[in-house]
Amino acid sequence: MEHSEHHVSENLLSTTSRHETKSSNSVRAYSDPLIPDDLLVEIFSRVPAKSIARFRCVSKFLVSILDQATELFLTKSLTRPRLLFTVKATNGKLLLFSSPQSHNPDDNSSLVATPYHTSFPEYIPRDLFSTVCGLVLLQGWKGKRPVICNPVTGQFLTLPKVSLKEKNLPKVKAKSNRTKIAGMYLGYDPIGKQFKVLCMTSSLDERPNTHLVLTLKSGKRVWRTIEHEFHFEENNRMSGEICIDGVLYVGGGFGDAFGDGLSSRMVCFDVRSEKFSFINADEDMKLVGAYVVGGLTLFNYKGKLGIHENRYDNRLVMWILEDAGYHKWSKHVFVLSHSHYDIVERSMFVGVTSGETVVSASHHKPFYVVFFNLESKTFNRVYIQGLEEFNKHPYVTLHTFVDYVENIKSM
Repeated sequence: MEHSEHHVSENLLSTTSRHETKSSNSVRAYSDPLIPDDLLVEIFSRVPAKSIARFRCVSKFLVSILDQATELFLTKSLTRPRLLFTVKATNGKLLLFSSPQSHNPDDNSSLVATPYHTSFPEYIPRDLFSTVCGLVLLQGWKGKRPVICNPVTGQFLTLPKVSLKEKNLPKVKAKSNRTKIAGMYLGYDPIGKQFKVLCMTSSLDERPNTHLVLTLKSGKRVWRTIEHEFHFEENNRMSGEICIDGVLYVGGGFGDAFGDGLSSRMVCFDVRSEKFSFINADEDMKLVGAYVVGGLTLFNYKGKLGIHENRYDNRLVMWILEDAGYHKWSKHVFVLSHSHYDIVERSMFVGVTSGETVVSASHHKPFYVVFFNLESKTFNRVYIQGLEEFNKHPYVTLHTFVDYVENIKSM
């Protein structure tokens, strides 16, 4: 397969290079076209993503053709999602891999993870990943600024610094007026075909916080203040912000995080209109006494917002948002057998694929993922080939993301 793909790539390079002449007055000048442009666009939409960056270096004509093929390539990628693996090596380097996302795989089968040959500078952060429509957001720690990268093209963009000066906010008497960044979240508008980064802020007093948004487009990138003001607190019980059909969902907490008074709400941000709305969590998704039953993980369930309860018993509990306007949730409980519970206990919940299969990623060696079919209630363990070099390193941890789509668009 590798040889045939390489052979096709070489033929394409040879053919497209013959299309061009030495004319300096136009991007493309030819007298006898060998392949029509629309057919070339269709062909390049089927070329393996790892070849795209190489093609872009050939000529201006190929760049123009590849730009036209970008949307078609993304559309096809959405129908064939992949598993994305991130590995933080012992030397501190961030490595990215992906593999096909199998539907109902056989037990003890394997998937082959292929690397993205992306080289990141030392200053790029390595933690807190999120991925939307092919791009990856790397959140900053210890003063490092967040970075957006595209594993396929190898491009990355360091986000501009955020200024938290809030001169127009009302002054209040409080122990501290300090405002901090609560989190940054990547969203995608499928209608306007735009990526945006939402910066949520939080303060130690009861002031409403202004929030900021940045559009990823050519030219100067600047943070813009969003008019809707509300008080936002991080909810450490919730993780896995998710963007579904142009709406970015983030878990927010209101009240005492260590008592019965915690109120959990979903902050919903419409990426296109840049408007906020809120969804109340079900009252059963709460703390019991002074102890946290378990964290909550947000995920995409067949186009609906889902929440997984990271419980420590023999049940797999998930909530599905059925009606956002009425804050209506449906609860799904699956009782695990003893052997299945042992597998889940040693794994970390990742998400649900379109085939209604829950995916868990293990931190044990050799690396594997676990597919749980909700209908048949069967577990299948699938080993990941291509990561064997990390088996001997005890502190290397694998992070897995479902429904990753490859995107050849230049940033």
